[in-house]
Amino acid sequence: QALRYLMRERDIKPVELANRIGRSRSYVSQLMSGKVGEPALSTAYAIADALGVTVQDFLNLMHGGV
Repeated sequence: QALRYLMRERDIKPVELANRIGRSRSYVSQLMSGKVGEPALSTAYAIADALGVTVQDFLNLMHGGV
């Protein structure tokens, strides 16, 4: 839900995030729904960069929620 929150706050759609990080829309959807565990560190950096947050903040949100 943290990823969904960050995306909503920044008005970024799953397909847009997928394009920015070089992953499929399906992967982003699975990550948003919790069907995929924590992303690889390189992917976490890409997601954080795409969302304009630090990787530490992103991972903290992923672990602790919003």
